[in-house]
Amino acid sequence: MTGRKDATTAGAALLVAAVVGLAVAPGLEPGVQDLGTTLLVYLTVAQAWNILAGFAGQVSLGAAAFVATGAYTAGLALAHTSIGWAAAVALAGAIAGLIAAMLAVPLLRLRGDYFTIGTLAASIAVQALLTNWNWAGGASGLTLPIDRIPAGTTLLRLAVVVAAAAMGLTAYVRYSAFGLRLGALRDNEPAAAGLGVAVYGHRFATWVGSSVLTGMAGAVVAYQYVAVSPSGVASVNWSLDAVLMALVGGAGSLIGPVLGTTIVYYGLTRMLEDFQVLSLLVEGTLLVLIVRFAPAGVLALLTRAARPLRRAATLPAAGTEPA
Repeated sequence: MTGRKDATTAGAALLVAAVVGLAVAPGLEPGVQDLGTTLLVYLTVAQAWNILAGFAGQVSLGAAAFVATGAYTAGLALAHTSIGWAAAVALAGAIAGLIAAMLAVPLLRLRGDYFTIGTLAASIAVQALLTNWNWAGGASGLTLPIDRIPAGTTLLRLAVVVAAAAMGLTAYVRYSAFGLRLGALRDNEPAAAGLGVAVYGHRFATWVGSSVLTGMAGAVVAYQYVAVSPSGVASVNWSLDAVLMALVGGAGSLIGPVLGTTIVYYGLTRMLEDFQVLSLLVEGTLLVLIVRFAPAGVLALLTRAARPLRRAATLPAAGTEPA
């Protein structure tokens, strides 16, 4: 009953947050709208990685491949077809999922560090393919038809919907029986398999679902940037940021990536945007420190720090006796 109550509460909170985001978008200044769109894109990518690694234990460095897939799919669709921008976002997610399904054949046979390295190799291969794909602009990239892409309020609302989808899927994984089976696979795959959990099926569903979300986020990136290139949307920085944002907040939780995205992007990347090398050094150092001293993330640290305060608040005042 507790799990069902928590799931209902999380679902209601997500619905309220999405409605509020859609409602307030028109009243925000253009700069705030752009910042909100960026934060929501990063949240989607981080949450997609969280589903894959935090809950299923599949540590991937391939997020950049699917950001690029989504961005180029949406961009090419708008540039060469008559479909609308909303359909292009759906197509971006579908193509990202299709590519993930094809990559699953070799990658899901790998475990641990081998899987991580395999996803990184796939990401580098996608970047090389795009760099040499002349029809898509090659190394120079692709410019989207500006009169066909959403901007401002509409783009922010699109980012809200995509981020809500990522949060919703994460909530499902967090509170469902499917998520419990994923956790069992993450913690002890042989034991879970012995109890009848379909190892490949669960890993495949998680891998593809995470990739679909990342591809949709890539479409929003393309609309926001207007021009996309392999060095931008296929950069390994997308993969590293996804890992860092999820781990800083706390992987394997619903709220952790929200906190991590805020800390890493708004509290760090924006402050050091004029110092790219320093930004990378600081982010790398932060990642090492989090993995070494706070593997459960900042959220877990804050929770532990608050326990003595909650305990003190529940104790009777000195010199008083309970009624």
